Amino acid sequence: MPNLEIIDIDGPVHYADYGGSGPPMVLVHGLGGSHLNWLHVAHRLSERHRVLAVDLAGFGLTPPAGRKATVQANQRLLDDFASAMFPDQPVTLIGNSMGGLVSILQAAANPDRTAALVLVNPALPMADTGAVNLFTLQRLFVPLLPGVGEVAMGRYYARATPEQQLDQTLAAVMADPTAVPEGGREPSLEMIRLRKQMEWAVPSFLQASRSIAAVLMRRKRFRQILDAIRCPVLLIHGQEDTIVSPASAEWAIEQRPDWRFELLAGVGHVPQLEVPELFGDLVEDFLKTPGG
Repeated sequence: MPNLEIIDIDGPVHYADYGGSGPPMVLVHGLGGSHLNWLHVAHRLSERHRVLAVDLAGFGLTPPAGRKATVQANQRLLDDFASAMFPDQPVTLIGNSMGGLVSILQAAANPDRTAALVLVNPALPMADTGAVNLFTLQRLFVPLLPGVGEVAMGRYYARATPEQQLDQTLAAVMADPTAVPEGGREPSLEMIRLRKQMEWAVPSFLQASRSIAAVLMRRKRFRQILDAIRCPVLLIHGQEDTIVSPASAEWAIEQRPDWRFELLAGVGHVPQLEVPELFGDLVEDFLKTPGG
């Protein structure tokens, strides 16, 4: 397990320090996630990079502490975090799902501080609703409804056991939910148990969900954000993803054909968990290529 540390950025920010002595790298989790989302790939990445996995405000162990949990606010937190930890170096960002969107916003807003970008099934404008399953509808779309989201998510968090929450989440994000790497379940269950005691967990989830939708619905503005990214980009996407359709990833590549694109057969929403060795190979190959 990595060392868990805290830095003050207008409030406590928790992060996992995986060590390493190479160029700096920050790993950014998805909606409802934490630094644990990178547990099975971070040590390999630290063989060539100095690797930190941050808990965004309202997620993991980082409380809002007066800060918002929106993707815009967490982009600014990510910028402050990277600047504080690596003040003299641009940072490679690897972001999954919501963390991919936060990383997109950061790379567009601060191109001089972003060395490279690896987007892992990032949150993108919807291009295909055909693959969306019931759990995805309940977990991602119901929270968008004012009032309804608060009641529905509150009941779910109160009634579902940690084991049920984990199993339902894995079924939604993995093509094969039984293929969790050894040692992956217990840390995730412990995080769920901890978050059940955090009164800010559900409000943060709802606030983040609504901010994601607000950004993605403005497709023209989102194209401008993509156009503003200047660093090399690798987009990895699982072909079996039922949360962010592969069609959305293909739409993004149509906007930025200069980006490298890897579509992974038999993989869902979290390639870093489902195929950690392949994921590591793809990232390593991309970053050692000139311009990557």
